[in-house]
Amino acid sequence: MDTTDRAQMLKRVQAAEFAAYDLQLYLDTHPNCQTALTKFKEATEKAGQYRKEFEAVYGPLTPCASSSAAPWQWIQDPWPWNK
Repeated sequence: MDTTDRAQMLKRVQAAEFAAYDLQLYLDTHPNCQTALTKFKEATEKAGQYRKEFEAVYGPLTPCASSSAAPWQWIQDPWPWNK
């Protein structure tokens, strides 16, 4: 498992989710902006796609995304402070 690839994929997920969240905040104050709504839908789809790709290679990002019988076992890598 290449940590550089993992970090790049994770950064891509985070950037896409940030864009979706930022557009969500904009839509809170501009609910009739069709351009923002279209971009929000695209951003959430992209974030979901990137998250799915990441989880297919490196496992779930959150305990809720885990399909293991024991949810507390969702993380297989060391925690950031264990490195």
